[in-house]
Amino acid sequence: MIRNNKIKKAFVALCSLFLVIVIFFSPLAYNLYNFSFYNSLYEKNGVYELIDRQDAKKLTESVFAFFKSGAPFEKFELKGGMQYFNSSEISHLNDVRILLSRILLAFYVSSILLILFTLLLIEKIWTAFIKNLSIIMIASSVFVIVLLVAIFVLASNFSHLFENFHYIFFPQGNWAFPEGSLIITIFPFGFFYDFFFSIVISSLIASVVLFAAGIGGTITVNKINKRNNNEK
Repeated sequence: MIRNNKIKKAFVALCSLFLVIVIFFSPLAYNLYNFSFYNSLYEKNGVYELIDRQDAKKLTESVFAFFKSGAPFEKFELKGGMQYFNSSEISHLNDVRILLSRILLAFYVSSILLILFTLLLIEKIWTAFIKNLSIIMIASSVFVIVLLVAIFVLASNFSHLFENFHYIFFPQGNWAFPEGSLIITIFPFGFFYDFFFSIVISSLIASVVLFAAGIGGTITVNKINKRNNNEK
């Protein structure tokens, strides 16, 4: 239990920051290795019209293993005569793996610190704890909502946003591949478009729910405090 108000406010601010990271990246962490999610995007974007379903599943599982542990790709012969990932494609996938590992590290560390710092905010007067918890939820959700609205505006030209994203996070420039490349065939532009908006919408829904919960907690605490003051 923290008694110093300045330290308590600092913890509330830090928890708000950690919650922003958790809200923003939890849909990615949930769907990143979810083949059912990938399967739905493959079907929606016509991937199975070009790649055999079993080949696509085997390729996806290989990518999952590579992203998780850096497990080397085991080359196999695809149906239809399509060429397996070449060295340039694997090099780019490795850059993606490094970026994802950093994102997931930030997500898991933030999740742990959010729980620990929240526990440290617990007080004997439970209404004070609920008030701080409500502030955390409102502050973080408002920030994420504003950020997501800005992203929605920018994403009106998703191809431009997608390209700039690659320029920023993959400045080495090994992310452009010719039509017919396996990496583009299994992960077409529409795949990333749908993946991106699924994450954004999920984060938006979570933010709205947390904002409503925070407002509800604030109203409840104010009513209890008002009632207690009237009884004195």
